[in-house]
Amino acid sequence: MLVPHFEVTSSIPRELKTPGFWISRIQNPDKIILTEKQIKDLNIKIQESSPYLRDVLNIDIDTEKKKRTNIDYTNNFKTTLKYYYPTSLKQVGLKFFKTLENNIDFNAHTNLGFALSIGYARLKALPTDVPLSSSLDTLDLNRLSCTHLNPCSPLAVLYSTRDNQWYYVVSEISEGWIRADQLIFASKQAISDYINNKNIAVVTSRFTDIYKDTSLTHFYDNVKMGAILFISKIKGAIVEVKIPVKKDKNFSNNNLEFMYYYVKKSDISLGFLPYTQRNIIIQAFKQIDAPYDWGDNYGYTDCSGFIRQVFSCFGIKLPRNSKQQISIKDSIEINIQNRNLKAKTIISQGIPGITLLYLPGHIMLYLGYLGQDPYVIHSIRGCLGKDNKIHILNKVAITDLNLGDKSKNKSLLERVTLMNVVE
Repeated sequence: MLVPHFEVTSSIPRELKTPGFWISRIQNPDKIILTEKQIKDLNIKIQESSPYLRDVLNIDIDTEKKKRTNIDYTNNFKTTLKYYYPTSLKQVGLKFFKTLENNIDFNAHTNLGFALSIGYARLKALPTDVPLSSSLDTLDLNRLSCTHLNPCSPLAVLYSTRDNQWYYVVSEISEGWIRADQLIFASKQAISDYINNKNIAVVTSRFTDIYKDTSLTHFYDNVKMGAILFISKIKGAIVEVKIPVKKDKNFSNNNLEFMYYYVKKSDISLGFLPYTQRNIIIQAFKQIDAPYDWGDNYGYTDCSGFIRQVFSCFGIKLPRNSKQQISIKDSIEINIQNRNLKAKTIISQGIPGITLLYLPGHIMLYLGYLGQDPYVIHSIRGCLGKDNKIHILNKVAITDLNLGDKSKNKSLLERVTLMNVVE
């Protein structure tokens, strides 16, 4: 049974919900944690240690295709989870998956190769816009959603559906199916020239709107925190950015052109933000109360998407999923049975603002402590209460780690197994 969870937000004092409270408890919040050069070195180490972060333009298309052409999608979904249509509550039959599988063309000889994503592009586990839920308790979660891609993300395109409406792509952070109207095919050289522009704007607001005119009246699209845009000119409070668009609706390799659109300077940073505890806490708090959104399906974010967006503002490239994020370098095991000792370990070894806390399936950002209680900011759907009902939060929230206390699942503190300081 799902119930609203009013206790969590009502029991947190008002001042704890502001970044200034936590910043004021840090001795030197403006100290540079890592320089730009050190962040580049960290990214190289993360890339080398994580098989989930890909250098897309160095992918060999033929090799990647051979790895995946024997995937049995029908059996994969048949043997793992039962799926439901969230509107009708009916269970999805095998015929649905078989129809999708039959539409996949592993031997497509279309103009596949490399592409750029455009707009709010979503990656899906299967080539369909039909949302599917894995249980009657999770009807609000589309389990086929993998992630969203920032605009202008480079893609290696492996194969297509027979109707040419979907393409299977590998991006830097994930792979899956993308709608044909959300990518532009282009040569590897054209993509490289575009994304290697050093004159960048980093989105630092929760969202920023992109406009077609300098008066900011003709809306084009919006992009999320951490997205990189490429600057053409700066005109006072307005920044002109270069955006890839399609010449026409065909799928040829010569379909890329660029338009010049506009964003508010106050919504972006000219280059990455300095990596300090103050800055990262401020960025995290800009997401307060943002709805929880599995796989970024509806334009918001889940737990790992939240973490990745925040750290992207500083040029730190994290993998997509929580388990991958906590494993970017040697993590600290805190699988301690004694609750008080575990809390003390988090407090003594964690650095507020730059420490990730992980429990299977969930990741959080450590803010600091009050008394003996560590506090975190995280995007959370809900937790099991002591009544063993699922108490729904569905947002980015400030909480301690006592959520779930006295439930059969146990508290967040009892379930935390790993921590990692991103420095």
